[in-house]
Amino acid sequence: MRGRAPGIPPRSSGRSSRIHLGKSRAGRASNGHDGDMEDEQLITVLSDEESRELLSATRFGRIAFALNGRVEIYPLNIAYSEESGSGSAGEIVFKSAPGFKLAGASIAKEVVFQADALGDGFATSIVARGEARVLSTEAELEWAADLDVSPLIATPKNEYVAIKVGEVSGRRYVTGEELEPLIDTVA
Repeated sequence: MRGRAPGIPPRSSGRSSRIHLGKSRAGRASNGHDGDMEDEQLITVLSDEESRELLSATRFGRIAFALNGRVEIYPLNIAYSEESGSGSAGEIVFKSAPGFKLAGASIAKEVVFQADALGDGFATSIVARGEARVLSTEAELEWAADLDVSPLIATPKNEYVAIKVGEVSGRRYVTGEELEPLIDTVA
């Protein structure tokens, strides 16, 4: 079993867990509320269900994969569906034109999708890992077309790609003023 870096929580067991990282310089909660920071939870590790719920509301993120010894990352407009065109649960769908992104997503054994969102006083980050495949059957293409994936850039993108999500994780962060670390580091 591989070890974790100090301060990194174990993977979620289906329910949210919270991590306390530090105090604000002013002694207030980092979300701007008055009070002692001892009870303020700055990072919430989201459950699988919460992460997938946020993923279903996501329309923009990044895909990353390793190919030929290089890690590549590209922006994507996506749709997420718990019901997939292949019968498996949980797929991220995007459109692509022929090129390195399409080839890499098709060839790489594993791809990673990552997205962030900012809210009032919080931010979220979602990471999904899985296998990607180019959709080719009539049923898959009809299913993907119904998801209404709209590319941000108006260029022809005729290929649908689906990422079968095998693992998803998410975190919610309280945002606000700069925090003092609990442990001083040596400069």
